[in-house]
Amino acid sequence: MTTPSSKRVVILASAGLLWCVAVGLLLWFLPVGASSTSGSGGAASEGGRSFSSISALGPVPLIIPVVLATAALGSALTHRKAPLIAATVVLGGYALLTGFSIGLLYLPAVGASVAACVVVSNAIPSRRAQEPRSGPGARLR
Repeated sequence: MTTPSSKRVVILASAGLLWCVAVGLLLWFLPVGASSTSGSGGAASEGGRSFSSISALGPVPLIIPVVLATAALGSALTHRKAPLIAATVVLGGYALLTGFSIGLLYLPAVGASVAACVVVSNAIPSRRAQEPRSGPGARLR
C-alpha cells in the first residue's frame, strides 16, 4: 500500500538521483574552470577544460554521488528508513568533502535526500512505537 507520504519520499529521492546524473553528465562533457593563455601579439584566448581531461580518477568522482543517490532511492522504494538516512549522511559527507571542487553542485541532491528523510521520519512510525508496552506503565486489558 502506498501512501501520499511514501510517494513524496520516492519523488524526492528520484529528484536527487536525477540531479546527480545531470550534474555528472554536465561536468563530464562541459568545460569547467577557466584558463587563459596569451598568444603572440598579446591576444588572449580563454577556455575551460572538461572534467574528463582534468580528473586523475576518471569518472569515479562523478559516479559516487549517483551510486549513493541510487541507494537512497532503493531505500525509499522499499520503505526502509535507516538505509535512506545512511545514504543521505554519506552523500552529504561526500558533498562536504568535495565542496571546494564539485561538491557544491550536489547540494540540491543532498537537500532532496534530507527532505525525503524528514518525510519518511514523519510517515513511518518507529518500531519502538509499534511494540506493545509492557511493564509497570502498561495498560491491562
